[in-house]
Amino acid sequence: MKNKRKTIGVILMFSLIIAIFVIGYTYARYYQEIDIGSSYANIARWSFGSKNTEAKISLSEEKICPGTNGNFEIEVDATDSEVDVEYTILVTDEKNIPTNMKFYAEIFDEKGGVLKKTDLYDSFTSLANSNLLSNRIPVEKGNQKRKILVYWNWEFNENDISDVDRNDAVLSYDEDGNSSLDCGFNVQIVGKQAI
Repeated sequence: MKNKRKTIGVILMFSLIIAIFVIGYTYARYYQEIDIGSSYANIARWSFGSKNTEAKISLSEEKICPGTNGNFEIEVDATDSEVDVEYTILVTDEKNIPTNMKFYAEIFDEKGGVLKKTDLYDSFTSLANSNLLSNRIPVEKGNQKRKILVYWNWEFNENDISDVDRNDAVLSYDEDGNSSLDCGFNVQIVGKQAI
């Protein structure tokens, strides 16, 4: 009787092992992976520059004095950009600009239309700081460049008996050997994606 119980126990144990194996095999049969595709997006192209890069912009080819005037051009180019671009013109350094010199600017689109004309300012730095030289270039084929013409005028006043103009033209040198008669400014164009 004891042997019979042992035999039944061994049979039950094997049956249980076989049942577990069959159940595990069944679960494995119903396992499945499904690929539903890829997720991707195209990145919009960014393009921003200027023909003025690393260029020296000259106020005048001649020496300047009271009674002279002129202009210089700054170009902003967002051609091929696939996002709108906001730009700002900054003056990072201004030195020895004559006291009576005045500045104003006109901003043109690529087609030659005037977008903005500024008021008269006492310095190019003041004009740039007014944010009037900031603008937006939309993604519009054939209209992704801006031309900024900056006009300057050193007024001549024959009735002016002050020493202002004469003092602007007195030659001196600083500790680095730079002449007081060298005038100008550094210009920086900052472009960013428009929001």
